[in-house]
Amino acid sequence: MENNKKELEIEKNVNNEEEKEPMTTKDKVFFGLKITGNVLFYVLLLFLFLFAIFNINGGNGTDNFPHIFGSGYLSVQSDSMKRDVNKKMLDEWDNYEIGGFETGDLLKDSVFDEDDADTEHLKVGMVITFVFAKTSTERVLNTHRIVEVHAIENGKVDYVITQGDAKAQEQPYLVAGTKKAEGMTDEQINNYNGLLSESHAIETVLVSNIRGVVKSITPGGGKVLDNIRANYLFYFVLPVAVLLILEIFFVVRNIMILRGEKNKAELEGTREAMLADVEAEKEKMRQELLAEMRAQGLVITDDTKEEPKDEVKVEPIEESKEESVEEKVEENTTEEKDSEPVEEESKEDTSNEVEENKEETEDKTSSEE
Repeated sequence: MENNKKELEIEKNVNNEEEKEPMTTKDKVFFGLKITGNVLFYVLLLFLFLFAIFNINGGNGTDNFPHIFGSGYLSVQSDSMKRDVNKKMLDEWDNYEIGGFETGDLLKDSVFDEDDADTEHLKVGMVITFVFAKTSTERVLNTHRIVEVHAIENGKVDYVITQGDAKAQEQPYLVAGTKKAEGMTDEQINNYNGLLSESHAIETVLVSNIRGVVKSITPGGGKVLDNIRANYLFYFVLPVAVLLILEIFFVVRNIMILRGEKNKAELEGTREAMLADVEAEKEKMRQELLAEMRAQGLVITDDTKEEPKDEVKVEPIEESKEESVEEKVEENTTEEKDSEPVEEESKEDTSNEVEENKEETEDKTSSEE
C-alpha cells in the first residue's frame, strides 16, 4: 500500500510539474519534428515491408506473381502491347476497357481465382497476366489481351488465346464469323492461326496459368518501381538505418528524462517523509519530557479550562525567591522615604528655637541700656 501511495504521489508530482511548465516554442518545434520523424519512420517501414512482399522472388523475370490484399503491381518491360498510331486500329478495340500500354508503365492486377474460370469472368478483350514458357527451362510473367475464349460444358473455360496489340495490328488473330475472317474458309483460318502460333504471335494459355486480370494502367509508374528496385539500398536501407538510429536515440533520451523526473519526485517524497518522521520524533520527545515533569511536580495543569494537555503553567522556585527579595527591597526604600520628612521637621524646630533665644538676648541688652 505504501509503495502504491508513493508511486501515485510521484506520478502526481510529475504531472503537476508538467502542468506548471508550459512548452516553449523550441520544445513545440522539437516535439513536432519528433512526431514527424516517427511517422516517416513507420511509413517507410511499412512501405519497405510491402515492397519486399511485392518483389521478393516475384515481379518481371520470374513466374511468381507478387501481390498483397488481392492486388499486384507489375512494371511493363516490353512494347508488345504498344499501339502504333501510324497503323490501322482494330475496330473492336473501341469496346475494350483496357487499352494499350508500353515499357515503363505500371499495371495493377487483381488476383485471378480459378473458381472464376468461366465465360462470365473471362471474355474476349480482357487483358490478363499469365505464366509463359519463354524457353524449355525459363518461365516468366506475360501480359496480353484475350482474343478467344475456349469454353467447355457448363460455361467453364479450359484455355484462352492471347495476343499483344502490337502484333494484332500487323497479323490479327482470326475468328470464324467475324469481319476480319470474312470470305475465308475454316481451313484457311486454321492454317493462318497455326502460322501465328508457330511464330509466337499468339499464346494458348491454360486457366491454371492465369495469375491476374489488369484493372488499371499508370503511365510511367513502372519506371519508378524499377528505379526503387535498382537502388533499394539508397531508398530504403540507408533512410531506415538513419531513422532507426534517431529513434533509438530519442527512446534512450526519453527514458533518461523520465528516469530523472522519477528520481526527482522520489527524492522529494523521501525528503517530505523524513521531515514528517523528524516532526513525529520531536513530538514524541516533547510528550515524554512533559510526562517526566508532571511526575516530579514541576508542571501545573489547569483542569478548569479546556486547554490542550501540552499547555501548562510552570512556576520555578528560583523566580519566587527573586520576587520575595524584590519585595523586601521595595519595603526598605518605602521606609526611608517616610523618615525623610521627620528629619526635615526637626531641623526646622531647632532653627526656630535659636532665633527666639537670639531675640530674647537682644531684648535684655536693650533694657539694661
